[in-house]
Amino acid sequence: MAAVAALTLCGIMSVSAADSYKGEKTLGVIVGYNSYNERPLAGAQFSYRFNRLLRLSPEVTYVFRHDGLDALRFDLDMQFVFPVAQGKCDVFPYAGVDYSSWNYHAPDIDHSDATAGGNDVSTRLSRIGLNLGAGCGINLSGSLRLSVTAGYTFIQYFHGVDICAGIHYRF
Repeated sequence: MAAVAALTLCGIMSVSAADSYKGEKTLGVIVGYNSYNERPLAGAQFSYRFNRLLRLSPEVTYVFRHDGLDALRFDLDMQFVFPVAQGKCDVFPYAGVDYSSWNYHAPDIDHSDATAGGNDVSTRLSRIGLNLGAGCGINLSGSLRLSVTAGYTFIQYFHGVDICAGIHYRF
């Protein structure tokens, strides 16, 4: 009877240890570079970890204006996590969906009125695309995490590389 109780206790402990990552959430800020627009980007990222190897990561980023073009992007990525160094670091490839709203800004100058400074007229073009990339995360403490990612967005007209770094609060 003691052997059965000990075996049951060991089984419960192993299941809880295997699922210690389940439900882990992070919220953070990211900064980086967008190769299509040749400008910096900044945004917010959230992640939810389903288990030791699978994490869902939505993010919102703004690509800063260059030559009259800027963007607001929404990404939903699935990260496949491979822990390294006893969980202090992890490497992850990711794949996901991107929704981008690109804005073309052009001055609308009224030449008939010399006092008119011109209005900023913008045209919005929205696209859906796919993300593929990889990243690395370092757990500095139980509640602080740093990340670096590099990925490619496959999207009509606006495809390119994003390289980002982030700092995240884990809870």
